Amino acid sequence: SPMESTTKLKDITVGQQNCKVFARVIRLWDAINTNPRYGNALISIDGILLDEDGCMAQISVPKKFEKQFCGLLSQGSAYIISNVAAIDIRSKSYVYRHQNYMLQFKQDTKVDLLHSRGADIPTLSLDFCPFYQLPQKAIDSKPLLGVICDVGPYDYASQTSQHKFRKTKIRNLEEQTQELVLWGQHGESFDEETVLKKSQEGIVIAIFAGVTATLQRFTGMIQGSSSSATQIYLDLDIPKVQKYRTSYQWKCPTLQKHLPQVKQVSPLEAACKLYTIEEISNLPASSFQGGATFSTTKHVAANFQFHAQCTNFPLH
Repeated sequence: SPMESTTKLKDITVGQQNCKVFARVIRLWDAINTNPRYGNALISIDGILLDEDGCMAQISVPKKFEKQFCGLLSQGSAYIISNVAAIDIRSKSYVYRHQNYMLQFKQDTKVDLLHSRGADIPTLSLDFCPFYQLPQKAIDSKPLLGVICDVGPYDYASQTSQHKFRKTKIRNLEEQTQELVLWGQHGESFDEETVLKKSQEGIVIAIFAGVTATLQRFTGMIQGSSSSATQIYLDLDIPKVQKYRTSYQWKCPTLQKHLPQVKQVSPLEAACKLYTIEEISNLPASSFQGGATFSTTKHVAANFQFHAQCTNFPLH
């Protein structure tokens, strides 16, 4: 039978060219190059397979085969996938390391959707990351689990930035807090209204899968950050979440709606910001010297505007 000819994920070795696997796609996402120069270009369609033995492996559909396979794969469905190559992932970053390989689709890869087989394979497999392990966390690590204790507004990263994000905070059973930054669509699509409404009745438990960890230069704090692989689950109806809910002994956080605070300005407006006399008195002396570097241009511009104002509007 076709089932007998499939290989278990744990038995696949790097370099195999024509693997045939039976598994459920439990996660699926577009891997995007977020560098603005590339215009959010698609790198590949990636996903996570889960087989009957509870083993997982990452799959990847290269961009050149996007049109061929994008309509054949859907999250939650079980498949027999034939003719995929097990490629070495040791030199790759931003990949899941459930195995030492990743299953890469080829032009002759075949995808067969299963309608009844595979019913015993769960639709999720979650093993959570303690907050203290976050500094070692890469995209390949375990999801974060916690009680939502703050939901920030969907706002611009800065006055001159075109990028928007939403900051959220979660709290664990030891009452430690972890901040997460949800960029772009993850911040925009985060269901703030539902979370605020549910929080009036009790705690809201969130799972953040596919997040990375970044060290904040100024604060030294570790911050979780969304990636193209991020998926967010709210109050998931699974035993682990139910147990977490009954184990949470702390006061239910009071969540409030926050309005966006950042006022957008053009780079020119930012450079020509009007400074108060107090602000100018606090500028370094180099701001007023000739031959100003690029970094002091905004101070020189401000200084020039200040003198122009003094000329046009006498001080009383």
